[in-house]
Amino acid sequence: MEWIALKHALLSHLPVATGLLLPWALIAAQRRGRGIRPWWMVCRYLGWAGLLGLLGAFASGFSSARLLGLIPVHRLLPPPASGAGADALLFRHVLLGGAALLLAVGALWAMNRSRRDHESLGLLALALGLAWSVALLLTGESGYRLALGGRVHAATRAAAAAMVPASATAPPAEPDPEAKAPMRALDYAALEAIHAEPVKSMAHGGRWIRAWASPEAAAAYRAGQPLPLGALVVISSVEDRWGRPGPDGGPLYALEMKASGPSLTFYWPRVPLDRRRESGGESRAYWRGDDTHLNACRRCHGEGMADPAQRSRWRVKKALPGE
Repeated sequence: MEWIALKHALLSHLPVATGLLLPWALIAAQRRGRGIRPWWMVCRYLGWAGLLGLLGAFASGFSSARLLGLIPVHRLLPPPASGAGADALLFRHVLLGGAALLLAVGALWAMNRSRRDHESLGLLALALGLAWSVALLLTGESGYRLALGGRVHAATRAAAAAMVPASATAPPAEPDPEAKAPMRALDYAALEAIHAEPVKSMAHGGRWIRAWASPEAAAAYRAGQPLPLGALVVISSVEDRWGRPGPDGGPLYALEMKASGPSLTFYWPRVPLDRRRESGGESRAYWRGDDTHLNACRRCHGEGMADPAQRSRWRVKKALPGE
């Protein structure tokens, strides 16, 4: 499923190419007389190539949308949406693709009808073929806009912001040292280890975790007491594999006690393709502060450390002698 999902952009080029080339062959095949038969063959060849490419694009597009969480597990199509957002664009893209598939059946039937050697391919084949080509091009154009996403709008906003002159009296803003990655949390091995061995935590996605705490927070963490101001607690994780810690690293969780309250951080530098529904389809997740992605985390850590009674004690099963 992952292999075909990654080929959607490649497979979608074939039906788009059919939409560009087929109209010219159809127009050329409208002439009556000797020597017209080769143009029939060109139209039919392009038609079958376009249909096969369209089926491949359908299969890869569905797999890609399912892996990215754009199509729920209990549905075959994305939920209907209206407006100008990404959900509405995805729904229109699917509708256009479905219309192109229906027109493909009609156009191929019209182009493959029995004809005499001197007859043209016919106006019905021309009309259905042109309608199919338009549907293919519109589907390809909506797919391109869907893949492009909001990059053009983001670049426009950035350019507009750059044109606004900065205030001459405003002090220069200091660069955020953790703008791209949580530097303190990445150095978690320098903190004090709370878990001597990994513990499976269902609250953290069923992953195997180890907790690390700064020296002033370690004793309070073990005792289940409120964390002091300035305390830093980091949880490193690895993915589960057959009931044991696997080779794939999971996200990094961090909690820092500040004067304004607990500050949470979630960092996943490389999200596996089959887990990207957890990150909204992103290949890299870095959420911190007031990010809405952390709302679920705040339900347990709104006051700092979670209830100690909820801590997992599911440790790795020890192998018996001789196993």
